[in-house]
Amino acid sequence: MRKLMLCFASGIVLHAAAYAQKGTAALAGQLKKDDITTPLHIRNMDGADLTIPVEADGTFSGKINIPAKGFYDVSGVGNIYLEPGYALNIVYAPDSTYRFTGKGAVENNAFVSASKKLGNYLALGEETLLAQEALYIPMPEFLAKLDAFLDGGKKEFAKSSNASFREIAEKDLAFYAKYVMHMYAIYYGTDLVKQAEFYKFMQSGDRADSNYQRKFRALDSAQRVKRLTKEEKAKLTDLYDVQWDKNDAQLFKQSYWYRYMLSSHLSALQWGKYRDLWMAEGTGRDRRSLIDLTIVQHEVKDPFILSNLRHRHVTNALKMLGDKALRDSLYQNYMATVKRADYRKAVEEIYANANTFGDNKQAPDFTYEDINGKNVSLRDLRGKYVYIDVWATWCGPCKAEIPHLEKVEKAFHGKDITFVSLSVDKQSDKGKWVEFVKNGTLNSIQVLADKDFGSDFVKKFNINAIPRFILISPDGKIVSANALRPSDPKLTEMLEKLLSKG
Repeated sequence: MRKLMLCFASGIVLHAAAYAQKGTAALAGQLKKDDITTPLHIRNMDGADLTIPVEADGTFSGKINIPAKGFYDVSGVGNIYLEPGYALNIVYAPDSTYRFTGKGAVENNAFVSASKKLGNYLALGEETLLAQEALYIPMPEFLAKLDAFLDGGKKEFAKSSNASFREIAEKDLAFYAKYVMHMYAIYYGTDLVKQAEFYKFMQSGDRADSNYQRKFRALDSAQRVKRLTKEEKAKLTDLYDVQWDKNDAQLFKQSYWYRYMLSSHLSALQWGKYRDLWMAEGTGRDRRSLIDLTIVQHEVKDPFILSNLRHRHVTNALKMLGDKALRDSLYQNYMATVKRADYRKAVEEIYANANTFGDNKQAPDFTYEDINGKNVSLRDLRGKYVYIDVWATWCGPCKAEIPHLEKVEKAFHGKDITFVSLSVDKQSDKGKWVEFVKNGTLNSIQVLADKDFGSDFVKKFNINAIPRFILISPDGKIVSANALRPSDPKLTEMLEKLLSKG
């Protein structure tokens, strides 16, 4: 237990001189089918975006000039560690991970193996990360298993003689352990079968039923069969949320799990320290979209981290703001201070989209494959209103709207309106999408976006959260870029008025 606490409490001392080195690294290999994209992007948190062409079969080979040694995000592959002089060959392995040969392989294989070893200590599931067995383990035993996991990771990293790599990798693994601990704290004592029943009810239950709230409470209570004590909760929270520096810029740049846990910490403050701000009377959707930005600007002191998170939340707010005056003000204030070129370019694009593809403007077109493998274009649907539901199979709130969408479809069957369900599931999850749709009862046109949230149509509407509903007129203009949900009775009233006008 003490080892775990020390690991989380200690800071990270990175070798600044080493990170100033520049040089060339070579990458070659083959992406698995679902990960194929071209070019291959190799990015770091300082804004580097290096590329290597990818062939149709997923093979790639090239050299890149890396600005510094450290961790880079490689599209399709994930995080890899690079230094000048590295020559890595990357292939998808039978254990469902990318593995490496060549110079730098020791470090990168150790990095993959270390986190994968969690299953040696704890039973793993899918939706909650931890399987049922792990969610019933008493807390002292659970923390002991996490300590053993971290020790196992250190042994993997010790296979490398590279001290800089080992230092970063150990810290990143410690924050992965914090994430695992957080999941344990959330789901401890949960009966996952009963939880699935609860989620299913949330997605399909009739909210108009007078017994809805009673059933909701009963199912919610039934899923939790064990509970942590107040002291245990406090101890866990101290370990995963308190005992670490929230302003470590070097670790922020190098560790995905540090960044994840920092975002989790800041989000949790909405319901703690900043609860009054969130719950304030009259705080509408537009104002609430700015709360995350407010929290970041109050809580984060390090200039690099603040710049990165400020950019993230400004872009999110610009995508969500319906009030044009508020959007214009946010954009102008941000652009007056931000210097980083890639940040400026991204915000300019979002702002332009908001002004180009808003209500009463011409809708952008799309051509996506439907459930039967045929291409469907939005332009081909002109002559009728088009109500578009942007959703995904992994999105609970999206699936909760489906029963209501079915009712709306039936109410307007045979009238001058077409319903389209546009999934932003990843292409790698196409099978899940097909299975879900074919087992469902929706009569709408079912299409799958080509690049999930990176699809052109989705980006032009600045969609960063789902479900999202869009209403297009018969002549292809946007009636509402953020239309009412099927569960809102006012949607039916609005559609009836529009259709009655002919």
